[in-house]
Amino acid sequence: MDLSRRRFLAGAATIGSAAAIGGLLSGCQPQKQADQDPVSESGQYPKGTTHEDFQNSVVELEPVDEFSEEKDFDIVVIGAGTAGVPAVCTALEEGARVACLQKESVVIAHGNGSSGPILEESTALGALQYKQAWRAAGGYRMNPDLLDLYVNHAGETIMWMMRKGESAGLPPQASKARTDFDEGSYITVASNYFGPKPINNQDIMTRLAEEAAGAGAEFFYETPAVQLVRSEDGRVKGVVGKTGNSYVKFNASKAVIVAAGDYQNNESLVARYSPDVVRFQRKQSNMTADGILMSMAVGARMVPVNHAKTMHDMDAAPLALTGLPFMALDDHGERFMNEDIPMESWDLSLQWNKDADDPGRFFRIFDNDFARKYGASVTTEQLENYIPGFKENPEGVYEGLIDTHRADTLEELADALGIPAEALKKSVAAWNECCARGADDQFGLARDKLKPIDTPPYWGIRQWIRCSAINAGVVVDGCCRVLDENDEPIPGLYSVGSGAGNVCGGLEWNLYQGGLCCGSYMTMGRYAAIHALTGGLEPSQPAAYDEVKGMWSA
Repeated sequence: MDLSRRRFLAGAATIGSAAAIGGLLSGCQPQKQADQDPVSESGQYPKGTTHEDFQNSVVELEPVDEFSEEKDFDIVVIGAGTAGVPAVCTALEEGARVACLQKESVVIAHGNGSSGPILEESTALGALQYKQAWRAAGGYRMNPDLLDLYVNHAGETIMWMMRKGESAGLPPQASKARTDFDEGSYITVASNYFGPKPINNQDIMTRLAEEAAGAGAEFFYETPAVQLVRSEDGRVKGVVGKTGNSYVKFNASKAVIVAAGDYQNNESLVARYSPDVVRFQRKQSNMTADGILMSMAVGARMVPVNHAKTMHDMDAAPLALTGLPFMALDDHGERFMNEDIPMESWDLSLQWNKDADDPGRFFRIFDNDFARKYGASVTTEQLENYIPGFKENPEGVYEGLIDTHRADTLEELADALGIPAEALKKSVAAWNECCARGADDQFGLARDKLKPIDTPPYWGIRQWIRCSAINAGVVVDGCCRVLDENDEPIPGLYSVGSGAGNVCGGLEWNLYQGGLCCGSYMTMGRYAAIHALTGGLEPSQPAAYDEVKGMWSA
């Protein structure tokens, strides 16, 4: 049976909706019956979950005990993405028999950049001060164990990914930057950028998955994991995968590593744990908390709120413009906020637009002299790359997401943006009056940020803030072991990526430095596999600094 070519039935997100579960409210308890999830007819669900949560996922609570096939591996990874593929590749390097179950028909990975500290070019004090800078930028809510994992091991992962990208024929654009602190301390952080857009992490992870398959890893596409398998002593010892109407049992002698993504498409979980996200559109699909719910069904628990969310638009216009306080208008053509707010927090103001069908839509207006007025490095020629239809083949963008417009008059700009022309003209006039007075009597924008809109042609960006990820899931330790309600590791179970832990721990994803998201998730996947197989955090084939240091641009 070729599981990798089976077609997963459409509508599988409603599979397995009904069974009740009992005996889990006390955490990770040994089970009385081997090879089953603890399920009863009592009408109870794992603590922190509801019937609707499971309806919105592919997870099945009723014990599965009939299988069309049974397969044996050392490591079973659930999810082929930014965290899952590095876990597979690392498990292979460590000599393991490894399988990967993927709900989709292809690898799914997002983003372009990833980063990690290069300890060989840093001081010990600098690393400590770097962690404190992260804490300060994130409201002091950073998870200390996962921050330590990132600072101590992401640099090796970045170098490893440089080496893997080179061998796969898709080397990253590699760079590094040094930050100096007091007392002569410093840290050097290296970054990989797999691009330019539309190339992204999807491309490199697809190539690495193909290489891993050629080296002996087995990928089972369109085979969603629906249930974890436990032994009598409570150890997670395998996964139940579903292909068509059949179930396959994947035994894992060492560990199951869950890398199945976040819960942004599970509406009941979003409403309960991330209510700020409810009215916003989601960038991903099929992220229905499958790995989170499977883990909670065997004793895991969700991290406390708040759950950091990634609510960005880095595609409608050049990223460098997101930091400029251009006049912001709602779909009525009216100002609605003080524009001196970072892009990652725009949603906190947008959420109060109760009348909007999609609160993530808004407009930023400026004129052709913006570069001089704001000291911006972006040129009008670069902006033209983001005008839909202006160039036959725009470079370095996702063509379907660019949304910057230029017009000779405000009336024409309003028409291009789809907002009322009279309202736009009125808002621009009021803005220019504030600039002339040197005081914003509507929202209090600082005088030095008030720049008149008076030099045609006029520009407008139609921004679209959506949820890229909800960066929180089940509680894990610094080795990515899933913890029960007593903070004890659930034997044989690891969780990595966006559905694991809460590295930022705050309202918004921490953008103190770019690349934390993918850098930390790749590191979690790699080092979870290492720990599951060796009991430590030392790879048998580490990336060597001397081998890659020549790949960094100056």
